[in-house]
Formats: sequence, C-alpha cells, structure tokens
Amino acid sequence: MITVKNEFLTVSLDTVGAELVSVLDNQTQKEYIWQGKPSIWNGHSPILFPIAGRLRDDSYIYKYKTYSLPKHGFARRSEFSVMHKKNDYAVLAFSDNDKTRAVYPFSFYLSAEYRLVDRKLQITHKVYNRGNDTMYFSLGAHPAFNLEIGGKVVFSEKEPLTTLLTDEYGLVVGKKSLASDSDTIVIDEHIFDADALFFDHMKSTSAKLVTKDGEEVLRMTYGDVPYLGLWAKPNAPYVCIEPWFGICDHYGVSGKIEEKPAIIPLEPRREFIFSYEIEFF
Repeated sequence: MITVKNEFLTVSLDTVGAELVSVLDNQTQKEYIWQGKPSIWNGHSPILFPIAGRLRDDSYIYKYKTYSLPKHGFARRSEFSVMHKKNDYAVLAFSDNDKTRAVYPFSFYLSAEYRLVDRKLQITHKVYNRGNDTMYFSLGAHPAFNLEIGGKVVFSEKEPLTTLLTDEYGLVVGKKSLASDSDTIVIDEHIFDADALFFDHMKSTSAKLVTKDGEEVLRMTYGDVPYLGLWAKPNAPYVCIEPWFGICDHYGVSGKIEEKPAIIPLEPRREFIFSYEIEFF
C-alpha cells in the first residue's frame, strides 16, 4: 500500500492491481471510496484489462488458438511496480510475463498514474504495445463511491437513458429504456437487481453523485467514452461509475478477439491513453 496526499486529500493505493482503495478528506476524515465488505463486494476501484466485462464462454480465439480469460481480465489481480512516487503523485506499472502470455499472447506495458491537484484526483491509464503484431484489448475503470440508497447520479446532459441488458452470464442480450429524456438516475434498492446499467455513446462527459438530501458528493469527468456503466450490489450503500473502452460479449460473437465488440486495435510501438478526473466536494 502506498499513499499520496496534499493539503485536502489523502489517497491510498494498493500495488495489487494499482487499485485506488481510499480517498480521505484530511479535515473531516470523510471516506469517499467503498471499503470493500466481504459479505457484499470486496472491490474498491479495479482496473479492467485486457478485457472489460465477460467473454462468451470466458474464452476467445487468436490465430486459430483458443485462450481463456476471466471476467474483467487479469490486471486487477496482478502486482504492479511503483515507477515514480512523490507526495501528491504516483505511477504504478505492470508488463506482460510468462503467466499473462499463456492467456493473452501480446506484449504490453500498462501504467496507472494518480495525481492530486487541490480537491481533484487525476487518473491516467496508458497501454503500450511492446510487440510486433497488432494488439487487441479493452480497458475500463471501475471506481466505487460511498453513496446511501436514495442518492442520485446526475449527468452533465439530458440523455435517452437506454441501457444494455445482460443476462445471468454477463452477456449482452438486449436494451431497455429507463427514461426518454433525463439527466438523473435515482439509486434505489432495486435498480441493480438485473446487474449493471450500461449506456453507449452518451452526450454527457461527466456525472455527479448527490445524496438523497441533495448534498453534492463528487463529480467524475470521463470525457467521450463509448460505454458508461453504473453498478452496485443490490441495496448496497455505494455506486460504481464505470467508463469503459469495451463491452461484454453477446451470444452472436465469432469468438475471434479482433472481431470482439468495441475491441481496441493498437499497432506495434503505439500507445493508448485514457484519463479521467474526480473532484471531491
């Protein structure tokens, strides 16, 4: 565990998964990040790589060979190295090895940068293709924020709010309209009964969390991402805001990784960068 801090906030990071595990207000000691109760959900803010969501049959095909990957990939269970560390800034990184190449035959460098600026935490993920072939991957963020039932997610724009539907195996099976033109989703005890909500190609580039009493908690600015998920265990006092470059499989996929829905192709010696920012009120 390592810590970065400034006058306003103290941030704790786990080298396993380069995971954000705590953001504390230095004055009030308010904790913004879900602390991971085993009876509900153990996570805090896993990094999803090299897939986001679930593969059909938890497997894919590359160059006529079949490989297996668990839901959300392996980065969240992998040990990262601390590459740079200052009081208010840290970079953690992880590269391919014999274990990863057995399930994902690409050479990569994945880094996570955390930087505090006043009451904002700026997070940047970089994926670099170290190999000689086009690399195929997905990348997703999954931060979980403390929020009591009855709180709200308020988007920066009004949206159709049509969510993708997933089944008990985590595969996309259709769509459902939640509202025709709204910027607000109330987190009630049943909203995640059928698992996560996933919205594609939204106009909004940020979302605020607001308590049931109207107190603003934070604003997460994620920019122009192809998919945005909201999720928690049903009736649990937190919510995840999940910007994804990638999505779960559906039953009609070919299985070939280069044909996977929303997969990112990255040419040799090229880099993919995704940054987002969380402002804590």
